[in-house]
Amino acid sequence: MRASQNLARAWTLLLPGMVLVAGMLAGGAWADVGDELGCISGDCENGHGSFVERGELGLLRYRGPFVNGQYHGFGELELIDKRVIYKGNFANGKRSGRGTEWDRNTNNVYIGQWRNDKRNGQGLQAFHVENWNERRHSEMWLSENTENYQGGFRNDYFDGEGTYRWEDGLKYIGGWAANKKHGRGYFQYVSGNRQYHHYEFDERVYDEPLPR
Repeated sequence: MRASQNLARAWTLLLPGMVLVAGMLAGGAWADVGDELGCISGDCENGHGSFVERGELGLLRYRGPFVNGQYHGFGELELIDKRVIYKGNFANGKRSGRGTEWDRNTNNVYIGQWRNDKRNGQGLQAFHVENWNERRHSEMWLSENTENYQGGFRNDYFDGEGTYRWEDGLKYIGGWAANKKHGRGYFQYVSGNRQYHHYEFDERVYDEPLPR
């Protein structure tokens, strides 16, 4: 599959409206590409280049390494009309490895592992982060100062062991499946008290007595 086909396919799998602040990019915001499409600089077959395409989701551009016409290695992919950028690793034309996205419409930030164009593995999804900037707001800062989920992901869903933190500091720590609390877990209050429950896909099945 060629680069243009890969770009179009990748963005059909993205959450809508994601973008990274200019400060996150080493060179700042990209210059306006004008009307030029295709490989606008470098080697878009086997080397490092910049590629631009207009498709169903608007104007797309990728900057980074290519192998056999596919993006492969550490690069930046932007959906310009949707104000979206993914910055991170690619393998055989797909987001794979570690990468970061910021949805400017909702101000949600994801930092973590990817496989086959989806969030898979360990990661942090932070919500409602105003004016986020990678240089000022580290992953640790996000985990301690925002509403967020940190833990396992499978195919873009919370899955496995993870911690959900609300903005007031309340936490739920336990099992997850398909974005729902599943299995044993507990609420940890700011006071330090804990309350244990068992869930089946967000439905509370029973409670455990408080420790004496």
